[in-house]
Amino acid sequence: MRSLIFGAVITASLFGACVESGAPATSGQRHALTGSGTCGDGSCEPGETHASCANDCCEQGSGSGTCIAACGNGFCEGGETHSSCPSDCCELGADGYCLAACGNGFCEVGEDHTSCPSDCCATDSTGACQAVCGNGFCEAGEDHASCPSDCCVLDASGSCAPVCGNGFCEIGEDHASCAADCP
Repeated sequence: MRSLIFGAVITASLFGACVESGAPATSGQRHALTGSGTCGDGSCEPGETHASCANDCCEQGSGSGTCIAACGNGFCEGGETHSSCPSDCCELGADGYCLAACGNGFCEVGEDHTSCPSDCCATDSTGACQAVCGNGFCEAGEDHASCPSDCCVLDASGSCAPVCGNGFCEIGEDHASCAADCP
């Protein structure tokens, strides 16, 4: 949500506009278009204000009818830039698009496993991510024999077989068969 474009799209289309009670929504404001009349439902409804329900109602600019930008809310709003609010706004390249930022959890254009292994997986000849044993996911090409830390032992039905002592009372276990997991 660091992108100026993405933030504007999310703000305008998902949240609509945030307005004072009964006022019409205007572009660039945050507000869910429908709600239940309860603080925290994402809708600034009659009787709710920024002071009484900041989760639903934005702080209004003095008489402008628009929301005041709030750095740190995950949206790059009017008046915010990468310089003034790097947590919400990405750094823009000459083309107007966000520059790739290694370490943000997204493998972006211009990044690969060599330049940013924290965001991008190593790929095989088809471009698919290679399986990584020990990452907590049983990926294509892994099984219990090749990577027991990621993949379970399968029973006859193809489901994971219960493992006594793993801290989970699984299907097929009960107190009699595994008191450690099923107290």
